[in-house]
Parts: sequence; C-alpha cells; structure tokens
Amino acid sequence: MCTALAPVIGYDRAAAIAKQAHATGRTVREIAMTEQVLPEEELNRLLDPRPMTEAGIPGKTR
Repeated sequence: MCTALAPVIGYDRAAAIAKQAHATGRTVREIAMTEQVLPEEELNRLLDPRPMTEAGIPGKTR
C-alpha cells in the first residue's frame, strides 16, 4: 500500500510508514492518518485497492 503513497509523499516517508506499520502491527492507513500525511479524502483515494487491482483504463471505474 505504501507504493501508492510514494509518488505523492516521497519514497523515504512512505518507507518510514511501511516500517512503522510492520513494527507495530498497525495498518498503513492508520499510521498515515495518525501522522496526517495527507487529507483523509486523498488518503482514501490513494489507498483504495480496487483501482490497483482492476484491469482496464487507469482511473476509470466500472
């Protein structure tokens, strides 16, 4: 999930969130929301797994 955040918040910050999530057992979303790295709406959009896993045109929903 941090891969989706890296282009927006940078690799180093995304990696730090991933490491913290792994070390604490919390989710990437929980860490990112606690640290307020992005507005909640943007965080929800970036961390939505559906667009990452659907085939087709990126950004186009069914």
